[in-house]
Amino acid sequence: MSISAIATAPRDPGAGVGGGPVEELRRLLRPEFLARVGWDAEVGVVAPARDDALLGLRECVVIDCQAATRAKWAELCTSCWERHKASGIALEAFTRTPSGKASRGEKPCRVAGCPRPTRVRERLCGTHSWHRKQHLDLTVQAWLARPEVVPLPSYGDCRVPACIRRADDQAGLCKPHVKQWRKARRGDPDADLAAWVRSAVPVSLGHVIVLKGLPDRVQLELLLGIQRRTDASLRTLPTTIRHLVKLAHARRAGSVFDLAEVRSTDIRHDAGAVLRSILAELYCALSDPERERAKDIWHLVVFGLTGTLDFTGISQPWLRAATKHWVAEDLPLHRGRQAATTSRDTINAVTRLSESLRLSRDDYGTDATRLGRGDVVTFTNRMVYLRRTGQMSEKKQLETLRRVRRFLDDLRALGLTRPPHPAAGLAGECTVRRGDVPREAEREARGRDLPPAASTVITENLGLLEARAGLDERRITELLIDTGRRPDEACALAWDCLERDHDGKPTLIYTDSKNDRPGRRLPISEATAALLVTQQSDVRARFPHTPVGELALFPRVKGNKDGTKPIPVSSYTNAHRVFVDTIEHLLIGPDGQPLDSTTVVPYSYRHTYAQRHADEGVNPDVLRELLGHRSTRTTTGYYRVTEKRVRAAVDRVSAHQVDGHGRQVFGQVSSLLAHEHARLRVGQVAVPFGICTEPSNVKAGGKACPYKFTCLGCGHFRSDPSYLPELKSYLQQLLADHERVQAATDIEDWARARLSPAEEEISTLRTLIRRIETDLDTLTERDRAQITEAINVIRTTRQTVSLGMPSVRPPAAETGRAHHDRTPHS
Repeated sequence: MSISAIATAPRDPGAGVGGGPVEELRRLLRPEFLARVGWDAEVGVVAPARDDALLGLRECVVIDCQAATRAKWAELCTSCWERHKASGIALEAFTRTPSGKASRGEKPCRVAGCPRPTRVRERLCGTHSWHRKQHLDLTVQAWLARPEVVPLPSYGDCRVPACIRRADDQAGLCKPHVKQWRKARRGDPDADLAAWVRSAVPVSLGHVIVLKGLPDRVQLELLLGIQRRTDASLRTLPTTIRHLVKLAHARRAGSVFDLAEVRSTDIRHDAGAVLRSILAELYCALSDPERERAKDIWHLVVFGLTGTLDFTGISQPWLRAATKHWVAEDLPLHRGRQAATTSRDTINAVTRLSESLRLSRDDYGTDATRLGRGDVVTFTNRMVYLRRTGQMSEKKQLETLRRVRRFLDDLRALGLTRPPHPAAGLAGECTVRRGDVPREAEREARGRDLPPAASTVITENLGLLEARAGLDERRITELLIDTGRRPDEACALAWDCLERDHDGKPTLIYTDSKNDRPGRRLPISEATAALLVTQQSDVRARFPHTPVGELALFPRVKGNKDGTKPIPVSSYTNAHRVFVDTIEHLLIGPDGQPLDSTTVVPYSYRHTYAQRHADEGVNPDVLRELLGHRSTRTTTGYYRVTEKRVRAAVDRVSAHQVDGHGRQVFGQVSSLLAHEHARLRVGQVAVPFGICTEPSNVKAGGKACPYKFTCLGCGHFRSDPSYLPELKSYLQQLLADHERVQAATDIEDWARARLSPAEEEISTLRTLIRRIETDLDTLTERDRAQITEAINVIRTTRQTVSLGMPSVRPPAAETGRAHHDRTPHS
């Protein structure tokens, strides 16, 4: 959930809770957690143990250094690490050498009973230090024994409300705040001390977090947020919380929710992430679905989802209440990351209806009983106006009308148009009819798969993804390429997702979360199975004590001490986006022009997988099952792309179509019209090395040739470069038959003449092959490459294939792991 999204929410998610939000917060905080974080309510500080795995900051190992280490795994703080790097001495010896740093924190004066804080290394307060300098001929112990050395009265606590130190002078400020005040005066000589102390932030004290000076509600909200993050095994650094504390002081926040309005540029990146997490945790803790439904902005984290639903754009109270009721009914019906999409899109559509009612009616549409057919007509006309003026796309217009139609129909089905429900009295004619929704324009199918050149570039550079993001991200990408699963399905795979069927073939077990179908089985190649086995071994080594039945195949990095939580899809997609942007200059489209890198997303691998199978001629029902589509209509879209590609290939190759004498049939590609395409698809029949267009033979399905199948001598015979392999094969067969018959010694001459292929047929076939090859030789390199690609497309569509794995992944050079054989198999 983004901070900007949270910023629009009500500031008091706990409103309505008995006793108020502060009492509710106190009830939610557990004593054992407060003890763990070292919460001192009297002083207002949090002091977790240094060695706490989720909350602590390890102390630098140098003998007199109290600073925190520069990283979780490090042993030295930043300054000591730099000193050690420059010193060249062994770490063990270096840690025994004092750093010479001034000790942190506050210590009392060495004079017995003196409450004033120490200023110097001799541990004397400022006044006693001045007196000590008058007797430097004495040792410190001798000076302390003098009768005039007596304790002095305290200056009291520091005037800064957020400070836990004692005052160091008559101004009532501790030493650090004295320095800060002097710096503030240099910047603004007219600064007022009383105003300055109210906004001053506490002084950093190692691993201690000072919450003093913040309102009780802010303190408790921060503690509750940290408690819930800790329960989720998420690490929360004191330095990050201190940044949020400073922000709360600067903004004079009365609640942590007031910080939701902070711009991302005004907050440290890590602090922004923790703030978003704490805000989400607070909403979960202080609200529930029932209370959330009463609000005009729903925070979906309360429902176990992400984002918000905003009803504030619906101005009519009855319509807003009815929409909330509809969403409450619809939201539980959807699964996956986009579970709220239908509800959100419907809210947006109803908002359009609300806007139309508000602008067109004198009562602004606030009375549902007065609405009728005319209001629907006004709404549909407004949608047309918005589309015609460019304020709305045709797709959005149709989607809006369809969703409003379903919404109004559902209001009646749910009984919301009857008392005492919010839409009571809504007339039956106030509905969007089927005819009110324009027919969707038939658009040309566009492929969303990756061009072969782009797929090859991605495969060859997967090592770069591994170096930038990690081995798991690379293997997820390889798995998406190989299997065509949705990104969330791959990320959520269980450790034991690989099985062998009764034939010993590898099978991937996954959950189709979009359609709520667990235990789906997908045949995979041995190379993909080897990838899964390697990943299983790596994960098992990282989490040896977790039962394999609970492990994730791709565990998340943070907050996952036992390896049971899978990597978030957002983490993978972000890493993939950085990777694609890095290789953007290498991506080439099918036309040879640079490919728009924004179109290369993890879902592209699924489209490429599906298109590859459609192009290979896999039965639509089989492909629908492979992809997990509920509707065949979704699957057939890939075959429309195949049809388009075949037609384009036929256009290109038909310019080189010849008859049996090697004469061109069509003059140029552009001359092939729609009726020619129809004739090519249904007005012809295949023969072993070309096509036949003789009407009676075509009508009989190729079984009624009136010329005894003498194709090369028939005027109805056609061939083109896509049949060149068959033509050459036939020529070799004729020559071999001729040699065999001529060499035979046990047959009569008349039998030899009858069995031997005719010289005219061999000559005609040679002329035909030579004509096609000569035609191709005259092409430029670019045209020849395009013809070759078109021939491959056409030849592929002629094949009848069984279910298999056609060309899993483009061949690639070694990029970080053993290269696997990607040979297609059935």
